[in-house]
Amino acid sequence: MYFPYLRGKQFELIALRELAALPLNPNKIIPIVEPVKIGLKSISTALKVLKQFEVKIQLIVNPKVGQLVGKTDEIITFISEQIAQGIDNIIPTFLIEGDSDVVLLQNVAQDQGFDKTGYALIHMAPVRKLEELSKYSQDTTCLYNTIHINHVFALRRKFRVETLGILGDYFRKQRVNADYANDLDESFSSDCFYYRNEGFAVFSDYQSIGDSWIEGGMLPKAVVIHLTYRDPGQDEIRIHHFVSNTNDDTLDVAGKFYEALTKLVNFCNQLELKDSLAIKSFRDLHAREAFPGLGVVKKLSIMHHIELIQGLI
Repeated sequence: MYFPYLRGKQFELIALRELAALPLNPNKIIPIVEPVKIGLKSISTALKVLKQFEVKIQLIVNPKVGQLVGKTDEIITFISEQIAQGIDNIIPTFLIEGDSDVVLLQNVAQDQGFDKTGYALIHMAPVRKLEELSKYSQDTTCLYNTIHINHVFALRRKFRVETLGILGDYFRKQRVNADYANDLDESFSSDCFYYRNEGFAVFSDYQSIGDSWIEGGMLPKAVVIHLTYRDPGQDEIRIHHFVSNTNDDTLDVAGKFYEALTKLVNFCNQLELKDSLAIKSFRDLHAREAFPGLGVVKKLSIMHHIELIQGLI
């Protein structure tokens, strides 16, 4: 099973909504969504669309970035409201980075009944209350223990095997977009081919975005499109960066997008990549010489990665 880790921003959530009709397979895909914006209407909309296809969302109740840091009460209220409306495809999920998160988990899970109805944990770092956390997880209905790859060996033995997942950030973020031209094609991950053999029920990643958090952004000098694909010669996912040619200033973003898009279309043709929903959209944009905005480009990159992984597991 695959848990794509997404921040709850506009285009990430639209990507999930548009993929739902693929359809997403609820036995293969459960997105993790970390809410980052005050006002959860976009997440509510995504939940409703995904519920039609019985796809659940792991909604983080204690986000570590964005506008909702420290606002667990607001998120719990949101979950209660959704359930009252019949939107029950939510798995309350806790990020575990320190002992205070363990205390929060125990208090919230008991108050809200999640200890019986089910919840999930994402272990971002070891904690001093590890033995207490381990026992609590085993004594209650903890559905998943997804562990950051940096701490797998220290933590995996503490939790039930059937709940174990591995979370990795395989996107190598560059200082500026133009720097992706220095290494256009890179290894990304092979987790989807080996996670079961290595004792995990689940694997997770940050797609072609990475885990770094930036609020807003500046207009780039270079436009880059990231596309993951299966290496035709071995069990590995690679990522290719399609970088515009004219990168000296921030002018003519649309023209730069077309330069990068032309490279993407030629690459897909050369490798005879199967058309995903996103690749079809990229081909359409190229044929029409249209520029949809950089947010849509990110959305299509996310959609393609999730569809690629669903087809491989």
